[in-house]
Amino acid sequence: MRKIREYQPITASPQEIDARGLMVFDDIRRMPSYGEPFSTSFMTIGLNLEGWVRVECDTRPVIFQPHDIAILAPNHVICTRDSSDDYRVMLIVLSPAFREEMQRRYPDIYHDNFNYRFQQSLHLENNQFTVIHQLFHLFLSVSRSDSPRRWDMLGDLLEVLFLLLQDYRKVNGAPIPIPSLHEEMFAQFNEAIVKHWRKSREVKFYADMFHLSPKHFSSVIKQRTGRNALDWINGYAAIKARMMLRYHPEMTVSQMAQYMGFLDQASFSRFFKRYVGMSPTEFRRQA
Repeated sequence: MRKIREYQPITASPQEIDARGLMVFDDIRRMPSYGEPFSTSFMTIGLNLEGWVRVECDTRPVIFQPHDIAILAPNHVICTRDSSDDYRVMLIVLSPAFREEMQRRYPDIYHDNFNYRFQQSLHLENNQFTVIHQLFHLFLSVSRSDSPRRWDMLGDLLEVLFLLLQDYRKVNGAPIPIPSLHEEMFAQFNEAIVKHWRKSREVKFYADMFHLSPKHFSSVIKQRTGRNALDWINGYAAIKARMMLRYHPEMTVSQMAQYMGFLDQASFSRFFKRYVGMSPTEFRRQA
């Protein structure tokens, strides 16, 4: 089992993904930051070719095995625990701008597949895997082209992919989960955190969006996820702080504290140590 601190393109090349809209990575053998939570703004579709990886998605354990395909919506908290030595996966990564454009063009087919509830994996039979694997390679070829109709072609391929997965789910007898009201609330809460985490880390700020008291709102979130609302808010802020410390060496800790909305560097350092277990300076030194 590998425990190597190595970053794959999802976290290493965000500017390139934003610029291209959709990118395909065809030979990923390691997940980002083993044992350390991370989150990205990209929607990711993963096709597991070989081996297995064990992760936690929003604290829920998931094992991704050979011939599994999974659609992961943006901004969920992922923590990779371990993987087999032969682990290999292909990834289709969509930028926020590309995802929004596809939802606008194809509202019916994309609504369900872009929804939070479709993050779980689907195991493909051998013949199904062959078809999807070939389709991923077609994505790869088109994504690397400079055709002026590149986005149109990629959108059409995504529609084909989603229709195939809907058919395969029915044929394989895989359950199609129907989201509860609480699941929809958590999805909206998660999106609100991503949008407003710098503005406020108070539960009341988010509870007001749902016209609930902070106590009741936090109770609903805990019932759905096992963690209260404040843990989700501060947990996401801690992940962003880790990523900033790792990827923005040009910023001082004081500048980060100001950017993240803390009163001063001391309050940021106390927050960081509480949720990460060490000071920002110590974390940066080990990164």
